[in-house]
Amino acid sequence: MLLTGSVVVHAVESRTVLRSGEKKPLVVETSTDTIIATVVSVDYKTREVTLRNSNGEMFTMVAGPENVRLKEIKKKDLIRVDFLESIAIVVQSAHKKSSFVEGNRQVIVRNQTKKPSGEMSETDVVTATVVSINPEKRTVVLRGTAGKKIKVNIASDVPNLDHIKTGDHVNIRMTHTIAIAVNKS
Repeated sequence: MLLTGSVVVHAVESRTVLRSGEKKPLVVETSTDTIIATVVSVDYKTREVTLRNSNGEMFTMVAGPENVRLKEIKKKDLIRVDFLESIAIVVQSAHKKSSFVEGNRQVIVRNQTKKPSGEMSETDVVTATVVSINPEKRTVVLRGTAGKKIKVNIASDVPNLDHIKTGDHVNIRMTHTIAIAVNKS
């Protein structure tokens, strides 16, 4: 991650529950957060950047090694950090051909702007098999490709649980993106 911290000034969430042709659940969920703050100080040795938001709240973030232009960030610069997280979950019948994959991909884009800016996106893909399902309690037990089992609670707005069967495949794609832009105040 380019910066890590915990003050959010704006958050938006979106959830879409779709029905696939075979009545198996399909869920896509996204959320975005934005931090806008002014640089109070930068400790280049520890890589800590202290920021103040528009409400006067101060917080410190640590610039990761991906931020190769840290020395260009100065006191009074304005920083905007946008976060996007999304998850897509698709359930497929056991008899349908499905590739069992697990993996992680990370992409970093460094812009050649006057002040540091860029984007980092990381995507994780997991495929699991339904071991058991309890529609009344809205839980499912999944087994990943490494054999590890996990119990998952299913949100109340996900329809068609009665169509999920033992042996069905669950494909999950999670994406985390962070974009940062530094501007001179």
